[in-house]
Amino acid sequence: MHSGIEVVTHNLVTELEKRSIETEVVSLSESEMNLIPKFARVSISAVLLKKLLSSKSRFDIIHANAWSACVLKFIKDKPSIATAHGTVRGLLALTGDLAPLPSQLYTSLVTQNLEKIGFRNARQVAAVSHSCRMELITDYHIPEERVNVVYNGIDVSKVRRVKTNLKDEFGCENLLLFLGRLTKQKGAEFLMTAMPMLKGYDAKLVIAGTGPEQDNLQRMVSELKLEERVVFAGAVDERRKLELLSASDVFVCPSLWESFGVVLLEAMACETPIVASRVASIPEIVGEDGVLVEPRNPQSISDGIARMLKDKKASRKLAGKARKHLLKNFTAQKMAERYIELYKKLL
Repeated sequence: MHSGIEVVTHNLVTELEKRSIETEVVSLSESEMNLIPKFARVSISAVLLKKLLSSKSRFDIIHANAWSACVLKFIKDKPSIATAHGTVRGLLALTGDLAPLPSQLYTSLVTQNLEKIGFRNARQVAAVSHSCRMELITDYHIPEERVNVVYNGIDVSKVRRVKTNLKDEFGCENLLLFLGRLTKQKGAEFLMTAMPMLKGYDAKLVIAGTGPEQDNLQRMVSELKLEERVVFAGAVDERRKLELLSASDVFVCPSLWESFGVVLLEAMACETPIVASRVASIPEIVGEDGVLVEPRNPQSISDGIARMLKDKKASRKLAGKARKHLLKNFTAQKMAERYIELYKKLL
């Protein structure tokens, strides 16, 4: 599985090239990343800056993402735009208590300052949601006129509902899906705690993804006696992801914070009913076309899932509305058109 920023960047580049706009992605190779110690974002920025300085004559505009936009401070002779995929300030506000103190300090002192430098030195800033835009204006003091909302988008010709008998393979009446990296931020432990509360429902939960919380979640399965109700699917490829989304009765996103949540768009594209946390940008994306629940609250999560399972006809109707909402607001084509408007403004 790819990260949300990787998916969005790929979709944007693809759409720009369809419109005869030449693009070049400047990033670190896998071998370069392996040479840089974990957490060394200053070193990563230095390598990116060196690459950009050696090739910037080829570019009319430089478009940077997240904290790596700090390189724009040293490139004043090219029009620039930075995309804010949420802010570190927002992340810390909702999940800071879950991270070890050294990690909190590094994030607040290093990553947050790299973000500020980048966004303040970009001529235009794209925020992936209105909630992100307000964080940039209020917390980072970026002038309002420089901050534009550009929603992320997916290619709906590739992300769509597929035929699958996967639900029969799992052998249950109701299939629930968690899809994402297994970290504290994603809130899977609260979903796990909610499972025993779903009394009266023949429901099985599939956990698709890997990460540092996997051992803890597997331990919870044993402690809660959920061996027959929880399946760890590991990392899944794109085809398997679509099969899981298409087979599931509910996609559950119990995150404590999301910069945007591209996986929510993928669920909407597959017309999978959504239960998601009422945090950060999620309410803006899901709107009234899913069930919003309280973060860190297993009972609220359980109630939200039960609501979807109790009336599947209503759930499917919500999922159909969610797909229409997606087509209106969150396609790769619409994202590209909005960025092109900003590029023209820069030039």
